Amino acid sequence: MKLGGVVFFLIIAACAARVEAQSPHHVELLCHRTANEDVPENTLESLEQAALLGCDVVEIDLRRTLDGKIVLNHDGFLEHLTDGVGETETTYYGDLELRDAGSWMGARFAHMHIALFEDALRLARERKIRLILDMKTKGIGPEVLALLRQESMLERVKFGGEWEDVKRLYPEANGGQPTVWVQPGVLAEQVNEYHRDGKKVIANFSANQHGLDLMAMKAAVAAGVDGVNVDYPRLGADAVGRSVERRLSDLSMTANSGDSAARAAAIMELSRYRGFALESKFLHWLLDPDDHVSRASALALLTARPQTSPQVFAEALRSDHADARANAAWALGMLGAPASVLLPSLKDADANVLQEALMAIGRMPGEVSTQLLLPLLAYPDGRVRGAAALALARHQPEAALKTIPVQLRLEVKTARAHYEDYMKRGQPHLSKDETAQITGYFRCEMKMVQAISMLKGTGAIQALEEEVLRPGEDFSQMNGLVASFQLWDRLGADPTAAEPLVRALESNSTQVADRAEWILVQAGPGVLPEVRKALASENASMRERAIRIVVWQGDMGSLEQLGSLQQADRTHADLIAWALDTIKGLNPTQ
Repeated sequence: MKLGGVVFFLIIAACAARVEAQSPHHVELLCHRTANEDVPENTLESLEQAALLGCDVVEIDLRRTLDGKIVLNHDGFLEHLTDGVGETETTYYGDLELRDAGSWMGARFAHMHIALFEDALRLARERKIRLILDMKTKGIGPEVLALLRQESMLERVKFGGEWEDVKRLYPEANGGQPTVWVQPGVLAEQVNEYHRDGKKVIANFSANQHGLDLMAMKAAVAAGVDGVNVDYPRLGADAVGRSVERRLSDLSMTANSGDSAARAAAIMELSRYRGFALESKFLHWLLDPDDHVSRASALALLTARPQTSPQVFAEALRSDHADARANAAWALGMLGAPASVLLPSLKDADANVLQEALMAIGRMPGEVSTQLLLPLLAYPDGRVRGAAALALARHQPEAALKTIPVQLRLEVKTARAHYEDYMKRGQPHLSKDETAQITGYFRCEMKMVQAISMLKGTGAIQALEEEVLRPGEDFSQMNGLVASFQLWDRLGADPTAAEPLVRALESNSTQVADRAEWILVQAGPGVLPEVRKALASENASMRERAIRIVVWQGDMGSLEQLGSLQQADRTHADLIAWALDTIKGLNPTQ
């Protein structure tokens, strides 16, 4: 049974009674348990689909998790609609976040999740729909009311299920015009009689034998009912005179011509509709000479059609429009198609196509030869050089380790020369071409640092450390910051590599010393033997930084050494006292 009988009917009827200023001919569309026959129930995606299909009011189910979160879930059994086991109310929300709540309905819905109530409220507010809250867990009224007030949705919901505490806390709940619930086959005379009594009339087409009876829905609307409740909103929308197909046609017309932003927005809106045959339209717009329209179409094919075959992009790869070729390459990379399908694109004359193809190849399985990729490290456009580094690191890591650090040094040298020239000229306003040239080096260097981060072994660590320990203010200074983050986990796995960073604690460059210190804080206990050596340094700055590192790591192993240092180093007496108290405080049982 989908929802408890008469009580559910009365709830939905009451909700339908709260109507904003509307046309007198507006017949409300109500949907049971989100668009449950189109998209996995009680997910945000299913709630949005109900709104897209024209629903005015949508019913959702609420339960409380073990750690007090209110989520959308009907019967509580995780075996029913997820890949997990157990019950919602005895499970932490963090556990539920990891569970797939979509694949049970088909592969196209993989990776959907049990939704938080507050997220559903925000979506309902954005989509201008009202909600019926079927409260499955007793005693959740205070939390539910608090979230409704937080999201400014208190006046746009009705309550049902276990809502006794809501009645006490919010006596105005579920007010509104009396409503009667009728079954399919209701006659106009009956509807008119209910109207004369001041009642609203809702025809029910959910949880009965009339769920797909479109003609009966239309007959109910013709009889004058004020709303229909359905499990199939697409049919209901047609019955109440707001055809989804007409809406899709209007969006398609907008997407075909006119303002670029409006066309792209229409395509993205179309991509939200699930279960409609729109792939051919998206493929047509993918070939459009307008880059924004083409990119929106590529994105639509990925998000709305996650099972899209790589073969559908073949025509776009051969297009006369470079943007279409670039967007097709991007989409193929996101799909994880075999790298071989993009090898011809590495000979493309357009730099943007080359960049997207190389970025895609960096995500794709298969093998791409060094001979194809190495020449592109010297391509005139920096965007292409950076993307080539990523592809080389993905497919030819040994060659990448030999060549990318060398190329990065060259990039930095050139960028620094531009910076020095800029400073000599008194930091003038940069022209458009100068800005493009400098940002091109920046983009290239960022991708090369990312490429080095993909590589394993001592050589990769040394290349990252080279960037971290390189002092100076110039256009390439972001390299060191990004490289420093990449060293956190690597030093934990190879603590012997920490020695250069410990030495850097006494650097004359505050920037370099700060980076080294924070890396050693975040790298974990494996680096502490090297750091403890610095506690005995004659360099006061190094000692001070080492003291801070062992504190932030909560290093019990340094307590004895700190105690001895407290007697010998009066300069840092207060710092050492703080260090001893803090470390002991972090380990109260030891």
